[in-house]
Amino acid sequence: FSSSCLMGVALAVGVFVRDLSPVGCWSSEPLACWVFVLSAAFSLVMFALAGHTDPGKLPPEPRGADVLDDVVAALTADGAADAFEESLSAPPPPSSRNRTSSQRSYKASRLCSATWRRRGLREKYCHQIGACVEEFDHYCVWLNTSIGKGNHRQFVCLAVTEWFTQLVHIYLCWCMMRELVSFSSVSSFIFGVIAGYPLLTLIFIVQCLTCPWVLMLIIHQLRLVIMNLTTNEVMNMHRYDHFWAMKMTEPGRLQKQFRNPFNKGGCFGNCLDFWWHKRRSVQVSQSEHSSHGHSHGDDGQCCSQDHGTHGGQGHGHGHH
Repeated sequence: FSSSCLMGVALAVGVFVRDLSPVGCWSSEPLACWVFVLSAAFSLVMFALAGHTDPGKLPPEPRGADVLDDVVAALTADGAADAFEESLSAPPPPSSRNRTSSQRSYKASRLCSATWRRRGLREKYCHQIGACVEEFDHYCVWLNTSIGKGNHRQFVCLAVTEWFTQLVHIYLCWCMMRELVSFSSVSSFIFGVIAGYPLLTLIFIVQCLTCPWVLMLIIHQLRLVIMNLTTNEVMNMHRYDHFWAMKMTEPGRLQKQFRNPFNKGGCFGNCLDFWWHKRRSVQVSQSEHSSHGHSHGDDGQCCSQDHGTHGGQGHGHGHH
């Protein structure tokens, strides 16, 4: 898929050099030509950065019997059931390997069976690259890599640059079609463009079809940046307990309400966290979180679900 993406860029540049430049596009549309050349070059640079930058791969725990012994000891210790629910309210400490088994607490669903890592709330094991990725967003088939903390900003910049480059190329193709083929009727104009410039026609159609899709990708990514969420979390939110809190709305009735523990206080704070601070995995205290509100709505709820008292107490989600 990454080769296909590069081939598409190469074809677009080839059409510009082969069909557009010889017929005077530089003289008729000099500004658009310069913008296309510079944006196409910048797109290739961002493609290389997003595809080859470490997405945030985390090293596996050293394999050995001591790791398994620590897990078994923690799971069979007194109070292990309570520790299951409380052990990972915060990311794992970096010095966890230096702590004894009695000092460690594990939640079985947060233990990665492939790397033996005690995963943080925003870590996820990616099968395609065979590693846990910090702040995992998704696996991109076009870049042939995961998108995580290390390359998420480059990926968003690549999407914006690619969309802008496509718009400029579509504009240049349309202008040159009008210059190359005389217009007498719609059918004769379309037939003249297809018969005389088949490669130009093919690239123009492909660009028109893919440009809206790239725009939707940009809107989706910017929306998640504003809310301080990831694509993986949006898709699997119902399985992640840390996004839900049970609150007593009336005597004998519990209501499950959405809460984002990573929300930094609104659009500006979350954007600043994504582009500058780069601490999206740091949780906000509940008091501070409540004072700032939630990014999903004015009432601070994404969705809610009523449960009876006993049903709400026994409710839970698994993490995978």
